[in-house]
Amino acid sequence: MSRLGSLIFFFLFSISCFSQLETKDDKYREDQIYFGVFYNSLIDSSNDFNQNKFSSSINLGFIRDFPLNKNRNLGLGLGLGLSTSSFHNNLKLSYLNNQFTARVITDSESYTKNKWTLNELEFPFEIRWRTSTAENYKFWRIYLGVKTSYVFSSKNIFESGSNNETIKDLPFNKFQSGLTLNAGNNTWNIGIYYGLRPMFKTEFADKHESIKNIKQFKVGLIFYIF
Repeated sequence: MSRLGSLIFFFLFSISCFSQLETKDDKYREDQIYFGVFYNSLIDSSNDFNQNKFSSSINLGFIRDFPLNKNRNLGLGLGLGLSTSSFHNNLKLSYLNNQFTARVITDSESYTKNKWTLNELEFPFEIRWRTSTAENYKFWRIYLGVKTSYVFSSKNIFESGSNNETIKDLPFNKFQSGLTLNAGNNTWNIGIYYGLRPMFKTEFADKHESIKNIKQFKVGLIFYIF
């Protein structure tokens, strides 16, 4: 993943540098590299399911801007990026007899770590309003959109005094999607992600009704680099 991340970052940086040449006249675009740090939570879960410790996401990508009006303060954004997410919780996933199972750990003292990690290729789409001009890079923005992501790797890390276990390729839906809202001024912006699709595959979720509808919810900071 490190090599892939380096190549994509170099690609995004090159595009961003090129896009700066376009911002000298009235045909400028708000092409941007974005970097986000989020706090993760899971919603629509059962009463005995709970999260513990700090769960987070880190996002990095590039968004191409498509202005829609003459003033260029309204536009569309289409992007490509990478994200890595962690979820600390008490639902242990296992792989037994060629199938996944799930068990809620009721005794919090019986383990030291139970964490899901997801690495995703993400495709954000945004409707973008801003107060920018060709000369002004410090402006207000409200970007509302939908983000679809592809989970290309995942694992459950479990650690206790007597057992350490790592299971890969968890039964998550390969394609995740959610509503996004990014708003703020200049570099600092609040970011919100509300999952629209349950995290787990239907064939797995149908066997575990209590977690069937678990979805992602994230809130944090997103930074735009021109």
